[in-house]
Amino acid sequence: MRQLRRRLTFVFTVLTGTVLTVFLAITLGLAQKQTQLSAQSMFDASVDTLIVTLQTGSVSDTALAQTEAADGLLIFITDNGTPLFFSGGWAPATPRGTLLERAAEAGLAEGVNMDAAPRSSVYASRVTVTVEGNAGEHYTAAVCSVPGQRGWYGLAVLRDDGPLRRTLTRQALLYAALLSGGLALLGAVNWFLAGRALRPTAEALQKQREFVAAAGHELRGPLAVVKTSLSAMQASPADTSQYLAAIGSEADRMARLVDDLLLLAGSDAGTWRMRMEPVDADALVIGAHEQFAPLVKARGLRLALDLPEETLPPLWGDAGRLRQLLLVFISNACAYAPAGSDVTLRARAEKGWVLLSVEDHGPGVPDAEKAHVFERFYRADKSRTGKEHYGLGLSVAQELAALHGGDILLTDTPGGGATFTLRLPVRARKAQRTHTGPA
Repeated sequence: MRQLRRRLTFVFTVLTGTVLTVFLAITLGLAQKQTQLSAQSMFDASVDTLIVTLQTGSVSDTALAQTEAADGLLIFITDNGTPLFFSGGWAPATPRGTLLERAAEAGLAEGVNMDAAPRSSVYASRVTVTVEGNAGEHYTAAVCSVPGQRGWYGLAVLRDDGPLRRTLTRQALLYAALLSGGLALLGAVNWFLAGRALRPTAEALQKQREFVAAAGHELRGPLAVVKTSLSAMQASPADTSQYLAAIGSEADRMARLVDDLLLLAGSDAGTWRMRMEPVDADALVIGAHEQFAPLVKARGLRLALDLPEETLPPLWGDAGRLRQLLLVFISNACAYAPAGSDVTLRARAEKGWVLLSVEDHGPGVPDAEKAHVFERFYRADKSRTGKEHYGLGLSVAQELAALHGGDILLTDTPGGGATFTLRLPVRARKAQRTHTGPA
């Protein structure tokens, strides 16, 4: 199961991680594109400002130095082909003259000669190129030929792309970190969800293993008695009748046990068939008394009946299953009640419920065991109850009660003993239907 959980986690993480990766890749691409457009827009704005400044003739070394330092630019200007003397606001890794030459060559290759007058007397000729320095640094360059009041100006503006590239790298690293964290979180979430998804299967497998193990343990007892009795019959043929009686008793016990096991297996598989219809509660209790009184009498007990004077409200359920449930209560009472005592079958109505109870005057159920008597194969304290366990019948009864929308209460009988009470809701329905398996 753990291996399956790991595989499911891997598959879910790959699928969700792929979606996350595509989403982050698209988002990163858009973010970097926006960053580049923003940087290019600022660069173009700086170049436009310089062009206007040249055309108005108000350029100064101080202003150029401030612009270079503030925007990380390199500015080169020629006046009618003669370079203006300007040392620059900062020193790049590659000599300024080298960068100017490379920018001018790249501009010329694109059709703009900053050492020649522009074709238009009004508009500047302009092209954007890339330049690489001696240290591997990269620059974006605008090469222009600008018409002026007394001829023309050559203009080359270079922007160091190092800061932009570092910004793009930081963005990529940030998104990579987000992806790594997202994948780790997805892995943890998918591990949790896979565990939640497999929990019912794991519980079902565990219950199946427990069911098989406990069923084998329960059947091993009577089978051992049968085998021992058969061996004893061979050794002592004179006592055959005694051993046959023991074999018959254990065979009946195994038959009841197998029936209970089949019922519980049907409940787990959801294959119980129930015919839900209106049920006369009085007729149900009276019929159960008439049917089970001989069984109780055969065990040296008496089955008493206690019904209220008023008619009980009608129920909605499967009458056969409800009789089966009452038989579980009565059989359980017979197993614990002392010889000669009464087992009482009682019914009453109470605030929208019909309560059907069976009480005995046996040893009762210790408080520590009341919460466990409906568990399958639960073993009781034999020293206090005289029995090894309460059997599977109570587990069957609990399943049947739940199918009818009711529950079972276990209380102490006044004066000693145990009382099992089935609470069923009063429901008036007209339509008849068939219900399969647990709700």
